[in-house]
Amino acid sequence: MKKRSILALVLALILAVGALAGCTGSDSKSGSNSGSSVNEDLKNLIGKYPIVKNGELTLKIWSTMGDTIANDIKDFNDILAFQEMEKRTGIHIEWEHAVAGQDDEKFNLMIATRALPDLIRNNIGSQGKEAIKYVQDDVIISFKPYMDFAPNFKNIVYGNADLYRQLTDDDGNIYFFPSLNMDPGTRAYRGFMIREDWLQKVGLEIPKTTDELYNVLKTWQEKDVNGDGKKNEYYTGRGSSDFLVQNLLWCFGAHYDFQLKDGKVTHGFLTNEFKEGIAYIAKLYSEGLLDPDYLTNDTSKWESKFISEEAGASYGIASRVHKFNKNVEGSNFMPIPTLAGPSGKMYSYDNTLTNIYKTQQTVCITTANKNVEKSMMWMDYVYSPDGEVLFNLGVEGISFTRDEKGEPHYTEALTNDPQGRPQNQMQLLYCPGGSQWPVNVTMDAVKCQKTPTELMVFQTYAANLPDTSEVLPPFSLTEAEMSSITSKLTDVKSYVDEAIGSLIIGKISVADIDTVVIPNLKNAGIDDIIKVYQTAYERYMAKK
Repeated sequence: MKKRSILALVLALILAVGALAGCTGSDSKSGSNSGSSVNEDLKNLIGKYPIVKNGELTLKIWSTMGDTIANDIKDFNDILAFQEMEKRTGIHIEWEHAVAGQDDEKFNLMIATRALPDLIRNNIGSQGKEAIKYVQDDVIISFKPYMDFAPNFKNIVYGNADLYRQLTDDDGNIYFFPSLNMDPGTRAYRGFMIREDWLQKVGLEIPKTTDELYNVLKTWQEKDVNGDGKKNEYYTGRGSSDFLVQNLLWCFGAHYDFQLKDGKVTHGFLTNEFKEGIAYIAKLYSEGLLDPDYLTNDTSKWESKFISEEAGASYGIASRVHKFNKNVEGSNFMPIPTLAGPSGKMYSYDNTLTNIYKTQQTVCITTANKNVEKSMMWMDYVYSPDGEVLFNLGVEGISFTRDEKGEPHYTEALTNDPQGRPQNQMQLLYCPGGSQWPVNVTMDAVKCQKTPTELMVFQTYAANLPDTSEVLPPFSLTEAEMSSITSKLTDVKSYVDEAIGSLIIGKISVADIDTVVIPNLKNAGIDDIIKVYQTAYERYMAKK
């Protein structure tokens, strides 16, 4: 006991000395090396630009570089937005780039050799667990002690409870600057779509309910709307990955994965709404109204169904509406604003609608950075009103102009490149926000970047947003939690994928869900997973 008491006393003395040193000495991670007066000077800089005199401070940034612009620039200092940002902030950037295809190798080498720059731009912060791993490995830092030095970013994050929960760990730490889509309209690019020209041929309007969709598909086939003499005017989709046939379940208030129901974590298969929804999809299949090849469709095959005019409806995306209208002669694909099930309510479990930040283009600050506060200020400029314009649109008069209504439009520097480079490539050379660099993506940017058809799709979906309250948020699990359910998750997912296909094609009867499907899910450990998820969900919702 005496030895323990002596050891405790020594540790206490060390901590006391350390605390005193912290009051008057340096903080190697913050760069505050002259005590409180320097801290006060730094605080006086908050929200003011330039941060330093031009050329007074250089920050080193390691960043991936997409191969789209690798042949056009030497480094990001050749991009207009970064040239302008240096003028406005006074901070010069020294870039180290890894070209696509070599980025993982270069990144791992940098970490292994501990040749850390001041900041890192890649998807290091795409998953909470990933970011924490690099914190534990002493590669990056938490922004939590420095948030006051990024007032624009702080106000955005702390002013939106959903974003705060998504970005922070259970202790309120934030490890990266993300690309944001605060305006729900910028996230509304996915939904159901249909050939309106086929509807007009048979005297029908765009369906608003699943019953109306069924009637449309039945009428198309009865009247041979594509004129090939076959009953092949289908609803199409895929069995896995994206553009899924089972997204039709959402109209009924059920998911094919874990979801919320009445504020509790469950799995779609365990709900009554799932039975109703899967019965509807199985009916489409049994009556020949669902693409018989949907299970084997990859993206190419899925697209070919529209191009060959065998399909006229699906779950889709704005860019495909534009593509099909361009490539299918005489077609007029349109978004379906609302597709509700029997309840009359439109649900969606598409997390692109609920995830406010993107999982790419995140910027972290490393433990090697001796100017953390000024780095926070520099990155904060991106989230300021002026920075938002700069990285979404560029510089007025060079990359964009405004019309008499104040609406921005990209100039011919982006839309009519003499070398024939497309607009999305030119955009990266002027205003790379959202693609090569974090920014809060605005509807002004969407209006400039998208074709008229794509913009119409965005606006249609945005004006008819579904209920997303049952989408499971992106909570994180502890290592112990993850370890306890990893094998069970694999078993459950494997069985779910098999069962949903079997239910749709009639290999398993919908009437057998309670007696066959659910017992198999319980044997695979779904109740244990739900219990762990419920704990993690409650922990996530408790974050403030």
